[in-house]
Amino acid sequence: MKTEVMFHCGNAPKMERVIELTIALAKKDVNLVKLLVREDFVWETVGKDDEISFDNLTQELAMRPNVTALKVDNALSHGNVAMCEGTMLFEDGDLLYFCNVVKFVNTAKDALIKEAHSYFIK
Repeated sequence: MKTEVMFHCGNAPKMERVIELTIALAKKDVNLVKLLVREDFVWETVGKDDEISFDNLTQELAMRPNVTALKVDNALSHGNVAMCEGTMLFEDGDLLYFCNVVKFVNTAKDALIKEAHSYFIK
């Protein structure tokens, strides 16, 4: 998967983690995702009536289409929240704009992610 991430100072650990989570989800790298999140983690796609828990990440990611290119245009963090936005290109040529908003368990620089909300627009 081709990955392009906007230039940033590299001194914002939560911003780095939301980008890392976004890339791991797009690559379907369950092992990395599970290193970044808590065991009570919940991932919601806004506008859909489903939540993906820590326990069913593997099966849910396996069912998703393959991403061939991911571009992160912007990322921000403040306190115990962070977000990143950009585009995802899929094998079938579909392009989605996305925004991932995550909430960490606390404000520590190595805090785990407890929830994520993803917004997708075609």
